[in-house]
Amino acid sequence: MNNASAPYLLDGLAELPPARRRQAVAAVVLRVWETPSVLLGEIPATQALIAIAAIAAGLPGAANRPWLDDRLLAAACPEVTSELAGRALCALDVLVGRDRESVPLELHVTDGEAAGALLDDLRDVLMDALRQGNRA
Repeated sequence: MNNASAPYLLDGLAELPPARRRQAVAAVVLRVWETPSVLLGEIPATQALIAIAAIAAGLPGAANRPWLDDRLLAAACPEVTSELAGRALCALDVLVGRDRESVPLELHVTDGEAAGALLDDLRDVLMDALRQGNRA
């Protein structure tokens, strides 16, 4: 997961065996959560967001969401535990500035309102998984 292009990252994840895919996204969200400054160089924000979305896509609450397309579904993380969902939520909070350790990022998007809605929806799916405390 080292290319910053979202389609490339999704395709790369989809090509990995399920256990390796889970390991890859778990490693990214853990690094972002533990060391937010990695977003300034080591881990591009796009890579972090794709890892978070792949985890959310592996949860039952993601079904029928407008952002869950075929490409993301193919890259979805299998066997998402509440612990992994929690780490993804923490990484999302770092990414969007809700965590006190967040680093200043400039995410360039063409539709800020749609991007905000996507981030909020990802957060909702992850929060629902934590509330339910079960496996996907």
